[in-house]
Amino acid sequence: MSAGGLVFNQLLGCAANRQEPRVGVARTTRTEEIEVDADGGMPSSNQASAVPAVDSPLATVESPPPPGAQAPRLRLPARPKDAVSGSQFLAQLEGLGRAGIDAAVLKAVREGNVPNYQRKLVPLRLEAPSGAVVLLQVMSDYLAIGSDEDFIRMPMTSAAAQQICDDLDMSLPTTKLVDAIYQQAEGRLPPSYIDGGPTEDELADFQFHQQTVEERRLKAGFALGTLLAGHKKDIVLSVRLAEREDRVAIYGWHKKDGKVIQPLSCTHSCRYADYSHGVRLISQSFTIDGEDHRVTDVLADEELATLLSNEGPLPLVTYSTTLPEYTGPKKRKKS
Repeated sequence: MSAGGLVFNQLLGCAANRQEPRVGVARTTRTEEIEVDADGGMPSSNQASAVPAVDSPLATVESPPPPGAQAPRLRLPARPKDAVSGSQFLAQLEGLGRAGIDAAVLKAVREGNVPNYQRKLVPLRLEAPSGAVVLLQVMSDYLAIGSDEDFIRMPMTSAAAQQICDDLDMSLPTTKLVDAIYQQAEGRLPPSYIDGGPTEDELADFQFHQQTVEERRLKAGFALGTLLAGHKKDIVLSVRLAEREDRVAIYGWHKKDGKVIQPLSCTHSCRYADYSHGVRLISQSFTIDGEDHRVTDVLADEELATLLSNEGPLPLVTYSTTLPEYTGPKKRKKS
């Protein structure tokens, strides 16, 4: 780990929670083969303290523009000239532990170390049975750290994802929005998984899966900025979280027939993140028949929620930004 990474870790008070990533495990990927239980996934895992809250008055995303206007963008700081690449960023995470990894992701996003291609939001159009037309703006891909030339689609906990949403006036999607994004995506990539199953915070798996996805994107000829879907599971909002606030809701990995490998599941602790998890941001500002609305307001609305949710109104429309203590057993990858 670099000296800077060590200092950062010590400032966070995470030294006692360090865990070196396992290396040397043979890794292969398979496509569209694994099936997961309806409430499936791997057992929850451990790791240490809550994600540190960091004040950050970042600008918010603009409302969807009128026809002909410039497309809305994530209003992040310009990417620093000396910002590390995605692969360098991943290397700096070694030994940080769960809280340290999330804090490093938050710091990188807040400093603008996000690929330029991800800053331009793309439109998503839904039409209700009533005829109401919903126009949203969504990220073209899962949130990444680094440059256009070298980036890592970064798994993180729901707490870190929610802090980023709060900073940027964004929301996490519902299962309905994840399905709509896949249906409208120009670039549909196949789901793939790593033999041996997912292991929490295995950095080598993060990099290996990134490489696999990029190889398939390039082979298919999908340019950066194309609406991509299918290659990650989403952290989503769900009515189930009202019963299990200590969990994270995961959904996705669409196959060619549109069915998902991972049905909606709240099996994992909200402390959990593995290589398959992605964060897709949705602009809070959107329109219904040309009238301005906010995603979280509509998701909580008894009459309007079904425009964005297959589960009706949601009692919780955001995740906690603080992770609870968790000391359960850690799953190990099979050799």
